[in-house]
Amino acid sequence: MAEAALSFVVERLPDILEEIDFHTDVRKHVERLQEELVRMRCFLKDAEAKQDDDERVRNWVSDIRNVAYDAEDLIDTFLLRMESLKKNNFFKRSASVFKEWKHRSNIANELLQIQGRIVNISASRETYGIRNIGEGISTARERLRKLRRSSPRGEEKDIVGLDEDIDKLVKQLVKTDDQWHAISIVGMGGIGKTTLAKKVYNHGDIQARFPSRAWVYVSQEFSRKDLLEAIIKQVGSPRRKLESFGEEELEGILFEHLRRKRYLVVLDDVWSTEAWNSIAKAFPDRSNGSRVMLTTRNKGIALKADAQKDGWMLFCKKAFIHNNDSYGSPQLEETGKEIVAKCAGLPLALIVVGGLLSTKKNLGEWKRVLSNMHSLFARDADGVSAILALSYNDLPYYLKSCFLHLGQFPEDRLIPSHKLFRLWIAEGLIPQQGERMEDVAEDYLNELIERNMVQVAKWSVNDRVKQCRLHDLLRDLSLSKAKAETFHEIQGYQNIQPSAKSRRHAIYSTFQWPQCKYSNPQLRSLLFFRVDHNQSQVNYYINDPYKMEVSDLDYIGKSFKLLRILELEGIPCSKVSSIIGVLIHLKYLGLKETNLQELSPSISSLRNLQTLDVAANLHLKIIPNVIWKLIKLRHLYMCGHKYGGPLRVDTLLHLQVLSEINVEKWMQNNPAKLTSLRKLGIRGNFSFKATEIFNSILALVQLQSLYLRAEDADFPPLTQLSALQNLIKLHIRGTVRKLPSSHEFPPNLSQLTLEHTHLKQDSVRVIENLPRLLILRLKAHSYDGQKMTISINGFPQLEFLEFHSLESLEELNLEEGAVLRLRSFRIINCVNLKMLPEGMKSLGALRELDIEEMPKAFVDRVRGEDFYKVQHVPSILLV
Repeated sequence: MAEAALSFVVERLPDILEEIDFHTDVRKHVERLQEELVRMRCFLKDAEAKQDDDERVRNWVSDIRNVAYDAEDLIDTFLLRMESLKKNNFFKRSASVFKEWKHRSNIANELLQIQGRIVNISASRETYGIRNIGEGISTARERLRKLRRSSPRGEEKDIVGLDEDIDKLVKQLVKTDDQWHAISIVGMGGIGKTTLAKKVYNHGDIQARFPSRAWVYVSQEFSRKDLLEAIIKQVGSPRRKLESFGEEELEGILFEHLRRKRYLVVLDDVWSTEAWNSIAKAFPDRSNGSRVMLTTRNKGIALKADAQKDGWMLFCKKAFIHNNDSYGSPQLEETGKEIVAKCAGLPLALIVVGGLLSTKKNLGEWKRVLSNMHSLFARDADGVSAILALSYNDLPYYLKSCFLHLGQFPEDRLIPSHKLFRLWIAEGLIPQQGERMEDVAEDYLNELIERNMVQVAKWSVNDRVKQCRLHDLLRDLSLSKAKAETFHEIQGYQNIQPSAKSRRHAIYSTFQWPQCKYSNPQLRSLLFFRVDHNQSQVNYYINDPYKMEVSDLDYIGKSFKLLRILELEGIPCSKVSSIIGVLIHLKYLGLKETNLQELSPSISSLRNLQTLDVAANLHLKIIPNVIWKLIKLRHLYMCGHKYGGPLRVDTLLHLQVLSEINVEKWMQNNPAKLTSLRKLGIRGNFSFKATEIFNSILALVQLQSLYLRAEDADFPPLTQLSALQNLIKLHIRGTVRKLPSSHEFPPNLSQLTLEHTHLKQDSVRVIENLPRLLILRLKAHSYDGQKMTISINGFPQLEFLEFHSLESLEELNLEEGAVLRLRSFRIINCVNLKMLPEGMKSLGALRELDIEEMPKAFVDRVRGEDFYKVQHVPSILLV
C-alpha cells in the first residue's frame, strides 16, 4: 500500500504550498519533493509485485511507505498548530507571531530532510532491479468508464456443474420416508456449499414438498436467540415482538410452530457442534418427512464442480465477460485449461482467477498468470489462498486500498454501498480528477465485483449495488495483507493493545475500549462497530454496556488529533462536547442512531468535514447554526426537527445530499446557491407559502431525488414539481387530496414512492399513465380503496411494483395488457388482500414474486388453487 500512501501525499503537497507562505527557495524544494514522489510512484507497481519474493524489495517498499507517512504526519501536524494559533485572542495572537515563524521554519527544514530520505531511497532501487513501468492510470480509468453504470454479475447466476448434486439432494429431501433427517453439505471454504444449498432450497419440488421453510446463516460467531427469532419469523406469523422473549421461550414457540407442519430448515455455515446443539431441541420429530439441512466445513465428502468440464464452463463465463468469442483461440484455451486444472474444481478459485483474467487480453498475459500460479503454489499448497493472493497482487493500487479497507467491517456484515463510498472519499482513496468522487467510488466497487473480489449482497431495483460483503476467505486475505502493510488493525474479541504504527483502527463492541484506552498520535481513522447479539436484551440508551461517555469522547479528541474519520453509529453517545472542535482534519463524523441529545457548536471548526450524519437521533432537538461554516461538506443527514433557531446551509457549494431539513429552516436559505445538491429531504407544513416552497425546490438544477413529508397539514397541489427536469426519484409521505395529472409530474420520473397519501382509484389512473415510471412503491396508508384496478395498457414501462401494508386493499385486478414489463412484484403485510389477480398469468416478463407477512389463507391459495396464475414465475418467495 506504499503506492496509495505516496499518491495521497502527492495530492496533498499542492494544498500545503497554497496554505503555507514559504520563501521562494523553500517552495522550490517542496516542488522538487513532489516531483521526486511522482517519479518514485512509477516504480512502485513493479516493486510491490516483487516484494513477496525478495525481502530486500519488501523493505524498500516499506521504507517508501514510512517516508510517505512521515510526510503526511508533518503536514497535518503543522496545519493543526497553525489552526491553534488562529484561535488565540488579539494579545495572544500578537505574541504568537514568533511561534508561527518558528513553525514555518521547522516544517521547511523537515520537508527538506524528507526530500533527502526520498533521494536516498530512490537511488537504491536499481540495486533491486526495480523498473519504471508507469502508473497505468489512463488505461485503468478507461476501463472504469466502460464499467460505469454496468451491472456486476452476481456469482450465483454463473454456478455450473451442480445439476447432479442438486438432483441428488432434492431426491434425498423429498423421498417419502417420513422419518426425520438432518442432511449435511460438507467441504472447505469456497467450494460452493452455500450456492448448492440455495439452488436446492429454491427448487420447485422442494417448495411443493415443504410448505414451511426457513433459511438462517449461522457463522462462527452465532447467537442462539437470533437464530431462533430468525427461524420463527420465516415459519410463522408471530403477533408479539419476539425481542421480549427469552431463549427458552423462543425455543418453545418455534417447536410449537413446527410440530404441526412438514418443514425444511437450512442452517448455513455451521462451524461447531455447539451451534447445532444449541437449537437442535427446537426441531420436533413428528415423523412427517421434515428435514434440516446444514452446510459446514467439518471434515467430510465435499461437493464441487467437475474440474475437466464444468470448471471450464464456469471459468469461461468469468474470463470472457467482454468477448464471448475469445475462447475460440486454441492457444488461450490450452493455457486456460491448465489454469482451470490448477484450481482443482473449486468454484471460488475459478471465479476469482476468471475475474482476474477478464482484464487480460493476450496469450502472454495469460501465460504470465499461469507462471505466477506455479510460483504461488510452490509457497502455499492451499490452492484457494494462492489464487486469491494472485488476484490481490494483480489489483491496481487504488483497488488494493479499497479492498483492504473493506476488511475492517465485521465478518459477514452487509456493507451499505453509499456509506462505503463516503468512507472511501474521506480516507482519500478516491481521487479528485474532474469526475464526481461518488461516481468514481461506485466504479471502484464495481470493478472489485467484476474481479470477483467482492460479492453483491443486495441489488437496488434499478440494478445498482445496494449492499456488498466479503467472502470469509477473501476477508481473511484482506486482513492478512492489511497486517503486513500495517494498513489497519481490528480490536475485537481479545483486549490486545494495537500497534502504534497502524493508522486505522476498527473497534468492535466486544472489545473493552473504555478500559483499554491507548494513545496513537498518527491515527487517522477510528471506526466503532456494534457486533454483539444481545442488543435487544438491554435498555439501549441507559444500561447499554457499550455506551460512550463524554469522557471517552474527550479522550479521543485529546489523543487522536490527526483523526480524519470517526464513526460511532449505533454506539450510545448522548453528548458531543466542545473537544470535537480540535479534530480539524476530520472529514467524516458518523453519529447516526447514537441517542445524541447535544451537539457542540465547536463543530464549526471542522472545516474539512465532508460527511456529517446525525440522523435517527429523535432527542436531538437543536442543530447549532454553524453548519454553514463547513464549506467542504458533501453529505448532511439530520432528523428534520422543527425545534430550535435557524439553520443556514446555503454556503455549502459542494453539498450533494441534504436529508432531512425542516421546511421552515429550509425557507431561511437561498437554495439557488446549492448548485451541487442532488438529493433533498424536506418535512413540515407545506400549506403555508406553498408556492414559495416549491419555487425554492425548483431552483435546484441538479436535483435527482426528492423526499417530501407533510406534517400538521395536507399537501398543497404538487403541480409545480413538473418543472423538475432532472428529477428521477420522488418519495411523498403525507395526505394528498388530489394528485397532479400525469403530464404535471416531473417528465423524467422513473421511481415513485407513496406513503400515508390516502389515495383512491382515480389516483391509480393518473400514475399508471406516467410514461417513464419503472419503479412504484405503495407503502402504508398510501391507498385507502378496497379494490384496485390497473387499466388496459396501464404502467407501460413499470418493472418493479411493491404493495406494503395496504390494510384496506381486498381485491386487485389487472386488465388485459396491464404492467406487461413487470419483472418483480412484492406483496408485504396486505392482510386483507384475498388472492392474486387472474391477470398475473399474463405477466410473461415477471421473474420474481415475493410474498411476505401475508395471512396463511393467502399463502395457501398461492401454493394451491392459485398456483396456475404464477407457475411461470422462476422465483417465488413465501416468507
